[in-house]
Amino acid sequence: MTLSAPILLSIAVLFGAMTVAGIFPVLRLIRIHEAHHELKQGSASFLRSLAGWSIIAVWIGGAWFCATIIGDWAVTDDLDGAIDRAMVRLYVLLEILAMLAASD
Repeated sequence: MTLSAPILLSIAVLFGAMTVAGIFPVLRLIRIHEAHHELKQGSASFLRSLAGWSIIAVWIGGAWFCATIIGDWAVTDDLDGAIDRAMVRLYVLLEILAMLAASD
């Protein structure tokens, strides 16, 4: 299987965009971690550090979601179908997150 130029360009742009988008949350997380030496459960600094990690988790999830579209497109050569299947995956993921949030 050969990769065409649009797929390679999409991968390069995705890699660059995710790198640029992830720089600021990682820098913020490093600053928070360095500023607070003692991270006890329930403390404000502990909760702020968790907020930093959640931003990174969202960033990783976005990169994964875009990568699944590109990977599906590369395998099937059907961009519209790849986007449709990605929307189904996103719907299922959001339903799972909603159920987890409601299970308190």
